[in-house]
This record gives sequence, structure tokens and C-alpha cells, in this order.
Amino acid sequence: MYPDHLGEVTAGKVAVSTLVIGGAVVAFAAGGVLQAWMDGYFLARARKKGITYKTIAKRNAALGGAIGAIAAAGMMTA
Repeated sequence: MYPDHLGEVTAGKVAVSTLVIGGAVVAFAAGGVLQAWMDGYFLARARKKGITYKTIAKRNAALGGAIGAIAAAGMMTA
């Protein structure tokens, strides 16, 4: 019913998946930087209670790391 080579791991598939996952990492990192700037600019968090862009970026990095770990665990179990 299915071809014998379905699901076969080849160098090309590994290369493409590496590029896709690497691109997603870069996109999420850039999105985090943009989100920190937007939080500070639009929500005026950078001018409140001594919160700086650095603090916002650290918070976003921690959240991104946690979400990334959960996503990676999901990929590894799938």
C-alpha cells in the first residue's frame, strides 16, 4: 500500500529539517527582541517602576527558553 522508502531518513531530509528548526530558533529570537521593544514602547513598561528594556528582554528570554524546552521535548517524543 505504501512505498518502501516512506519515512526514510536521508541526508537531504536531515539538512532541510536542520534549516527549518534553525530558522524557527532565529525567528523566535528576533521576535523576542521585537516583543521586548514593543512592550517597552507601547505599554510604557520601560518608564514604569524602574523596568528597563534589559529586564523585559531577560523576562522574554526566560519565557522563550521554557516554551522552547517544552516544544523540543514534544518534538523528541513525537
